Amino acid sequence: IKCCNTNDIINALLLLAGIDRMGEVEMSALPMFDIVEDALTSLELQISSSRAMIILPEKFPKCVGYRDWVEEVWINYISNALKYGGTPPKIELGADILDDNRVRYWVKDNGLGITEEDQTALFKTFSRLPQTANQEGHGLGLSIAKRIMDKLGGEVAVESELGVGSVFSFILPMT
Repeated sequence: IKCCNTNDIINALLLLAGIDRMGEVEMSALPMFDIVEDALTSLELQISSSRAMIILPEKFPKCVGYRDWVEEVWINYISNALKYGGTPPKIELGADILDDNRVRYWVKDNGLGITEEDQTALFKTFSRLPQTANQEGHGLGLSIAKRIMDKLGGEVAVESELGVGSVFSFILPMT
């Protein structure tokens, strides 16, 4: 069984604690394309070693949030798509404007998909699915994404079809 190094777990737990400790954060209009570019840059090694194809939209709708945290959500979602996507991973990023003046940002992969039963456990702290046991990780990434969206007044979700792949999304208010 592969795991991760202790520093990764400590850093993830510190991030979780920091999110919980912070009171109100300064919400501002987010340059989403720049944030996604920064997230992709931090994942450059994973992207190149997996030979992933990343498909980006021409532009993203504007929303409000807290930049560092939103970048962390993108990193978690894209990192998971790289780990659990197909071989090689084909990852599409996008966004939809919802009827209630919010934006749904999403990461779609070409992985094996996740059963409905397993989807319910995904955003819980230290939750790992049995089929991911041989992958590096600690089961904190998606719970961090959920905690961040809870603090920002947003939402997280997953849609998945076995044999087709998954779409992980988060929703934030528009500017």
